[in-house]
Amino acid sequence: MGATDSKLAFRKGVFRLFEENNLPAEADEYWSQFWNLPESSDDVFSLIGASDIRRVRDSSRHNMETLIDKLLGKMEALIHSKDFTTNHRSTIQLLNCMRVLTRLMPYVFENTDSGEWENEFFWTPRQIEIPTPAANNMEGQVHTAFGEQPPDQKIQQQYKTVEPRGQKFLTLVLQALFLADFTIPGSLATGTSHVNYVIWETGVGSSTPLGSSKEHDVNRYETLRLLIVLLSKSMYIAPSVVISEQDNWIHFVVAKSERKVVLALLCSLLNTAAKYNPLGWGLPYNHVVFSDPREVLVVMCLRAALILLDYQSPGHAEFGDAPKENDLQKDTARLSLDIQSAPETKDKAAAELESPATLTTITQPAPQEHAADNAFRYYLSKLHRPQDFQFLIDGMYRILSNPMLANNTYLPGSTKQVRCHVETMMLCWKLLEINQRFRQYLLETDRVLDLMVVLIYYAVDNRNNPGKFGSGHKPQIGLVRMSAFVLQTLSSDRAFGVKLNKTFDGHSSLPNSVRLPAFHGSYADFVIISIYNLIATTRGALSTLYPALILIIANVSPYLKNLSVTSSSKLVSLFNSFTAPGFLLADDSNHRLVEYILESFNNIIQYQFTDNPNVIYALIRAHSKFEKLRDFTLAGALQDITRIELAKEEKRRKSQQLPGETHESTDTTRVAQAESTAPSLESSEQTADQQALSEKARGKRKEEDPSAASDAAPETAVPAVNEPPAVATVVSDPSEHLRRQSSASSIMSQTLAPGNRSRFTPTQAWVDSWQPTLPITPILLMLDNLVPQVTELCSSHSLTSDAQVLEYLRKVTLVGILPHPQPIHIRRFQWGEALVIWFRSMLWGQAYVFSLSGSGLWNGTNIKLFQIKHEVAPTKPDATKRSEPASPQLPLEQHQLIPTRTNPTITTETTD
Repeated sequence: MGATDSKLAFRKGVFRLFEENNLPAEADEYWSQFWNLPESSDDVFSLIGASDIRRVRDSSRHNMETLIDKLLGKMEALIHSKDFTTNHRSTIQLLNCMRVLTRLMPYVFENTDSGEWENEFFWTPRQIEIPTPAANNMEGQVHTAFGEQPPDQKIQQQYKTVEPRGQKFLTLVLQALFLADFTIPGSLATGTSHVNYVIWETGVGSSTPLGSSKEHDVNRYETLRLLIVLLSKSMYIAPSVVISEQDNWIHFVVAKSERKVVLALLCSLLNTAAKYNPLGWGLPYNHVVFSDPREVLVVMCLRAALILLDYQSPGHAEFGDAPKENDLQKDTARLSLDIQSAPETKDKAAAELESPATLTTITQPAPQEHAADNAFRYYLSKLHRPQDFQFLIDGMYRILSNPMLANNTYLPGSTKQVRCHVETMMLCWKLLEINQRFRQYLLETDRVLDLMVVLIYYAVDNRNNPGKFGSGHKPQIGLVRMSAFVLQTLSSDRAFGVKLNKTFDGHSSLPNSVRLPAFHGSYADFVIISIYNLIATTRGALSTLYPALILIIANVSPYLKNLSVTSSSKLVSLFNSFTAPGFLLADDSNHRLVEYILESFNNIIQYQFTDNPNVIYALIRAHSKFEKLRDFTLAGALQDITRIELAKEEKRRKSQQLPGETHESTDTTRVAQAESTAPSLESSEQTADQQALSEKARGKRKEEDPSAASDAAPETAVPAVNEPPAVATVVSDPSEHLRRQSSASSIMSQTLAPGNRSRFTPTQAWVDSWQPTLPITPILLMLDNLVPQVTELCSSHSLTSDAQVLEYLRKVTLVGILPHPQPIHIRRFQWGEALVIWFRSMLWGQAYVFSLSGSGLWNGTNIKLFQIKHEVAPTKPDATKRSEPASPQLPLEQHQLIPTRTNPTITTETTD
């Protein structure tokens, strides 16, 4: 639409839609302008305004119905036209039809009042009149000449039932994805049809390259964009009912599409994404000089695959009972003990497909009802060839590792950073969930360790980083949460825990944000220390993820060997934090974290005692903490909290009275002052056994293990394990907010734990309900046996260094002392209703923000699945950076796992 006159004519045509009622369907010259005049997608989105569409929908619905029918009819005629490949104008007209429909459909979905109309118009079978045949005999002609009805014509008018418009609509879009000379090469057209369901790229199910062009990629992008819009009705459904309501649009695609369509589309989407290489030729700053249109197609492929794989109809949802609303924040992981997956059904060998999209890796379903709910999930679960798994994991890792590589270069900004890493992580999670063979393959290779490092990187790097559209300094909770849940999924397999014992040789090449100082250890050490840092440096922002993070450690603990001094001390520090009275009394579920960390210690003691002397030594040095937990009471806990608070106030008062010293009001200073008083607070409670420990043995521990340098210094000194629980941890430990309360009464009356929405008041009866059941007995039996021995040897100077103590512990046996080992409890990740809603809102929120960089498909519509907050960003002097707010990474930071009655929030930002 290059000329101003043509744009004006098109705009006038849009006005007629709501200014004139019941425009005639026979006015072909008028309706044809919608696919003849626009020359680009921008023309359609700029000239058809949101207010125009709403006015047509609300006041001239007949015109909207006619427009949709005309566009669908034109699409059908073009797709089935014999001369489509030879007429270039046909491509433009087909694109314009899809662009106009892409613009209209979000406004059809957004209006709840038009729900009945949408269902009736799109999903009710239509009755079409069958033309009556003319008289073809002499008698009939005679009767007709005299105005009489021929005898054989005295019948009622007949009608035939045709498919609903929605079904026809989706079928046309799926056909357009495999249309010769539009989305696939023209040479693939057959003599009877231009639609050929072939796989776009080589990889899963195909080894024959088709050849592609930039024009094909652009057309695939626009067609997938329309498909995603048609599947986006979930965005306009409230979270409380989004799972219980069936979406006719997506249900038709996943449950009623032909098998060859499902296989061709699934493999095309997977292969296009997995073959993408964001580095291109690998030259520095090549992304600055050359654009990469392939990336937007990859994003669309990933998003379409995720939407199709995520859907489950209300009657087939595979998750447990819906949790109570007040439990959603307390246990977001929705865990269960020893959940075993059902044995897979053995299917017979599949018959060959009728098209080039033949999949040798997917078997034919024996009972058809297995694939009736979601054929995409079903066929993905049937992949089994190792080469296919290798292709998929290599492609996904190439994208997932890209942000880590881009942030770890000598030349800043020299490596392109992709915008599809979030969708790639979601796809990897879906593969692990749906295909058990893929999961086993991944666990059998070292690639699982590479994936683990990438997940740790995303969690650590995003824990405190605000998004480009973020408000304040909220961490990117969505990305951190997903990383934690995927790690928990991997940790439930024994093979993963065993592989963590491998030495982490490539640690020095990691980016600074995730690299640990002076680290020389195994992958297990890296995981434990990183989880500690996530908890210790986020000031309670990740409190809802504490169960998942600690269960990662608990699941792999039976298989860990030779943990370093640093990771051992971090485990004890986590125990100190979780057993702090202030934290335990803050929420009625916090004691579960203590149970999980105790189980981790028990697993190490009972299954890997000889191979973990550093852990055993750390437990011996902190034995008083376990004894204190054994004797834990509500009254004693409140006394400790009050005593610590008074000591802090006294220390603060004394520091203010010192001449020449200014008052420090920061949190760091206050906690540092409190920690400086800790030895004096506990000095009177130190036992004779603790005082008898060799000072020489204490002093040399740090020197003899380089992995403990700097990072482990606070935990390696003996006084640290004897400090009060509320002040023995780092600044941002989970109980910090409690230490700021002025009295026990105020502590009891306020909401204490981050994310806790209930006004919980602890009682002694509540303490008695969980304290006797803590799995602390094996630890106490070990300490009762080893503490006197180590104390005596240190007192007699038989053991004069940490190395000697560790060597002694390697030779000690606890046979006959410890009870019979309990079965290993693996807590697997299990989907719950709240998590399904969170995942879906995160997926569609990602799509929403990504669209802002282009046409803004859903911008300004009445979205209900999540909330959108718009903020005006400060004006930037560099005009070349004004497009940055459209980054698709943004919805992740603001998505929170919250009760279904509350919507997640996406905070966006616009420039002046």
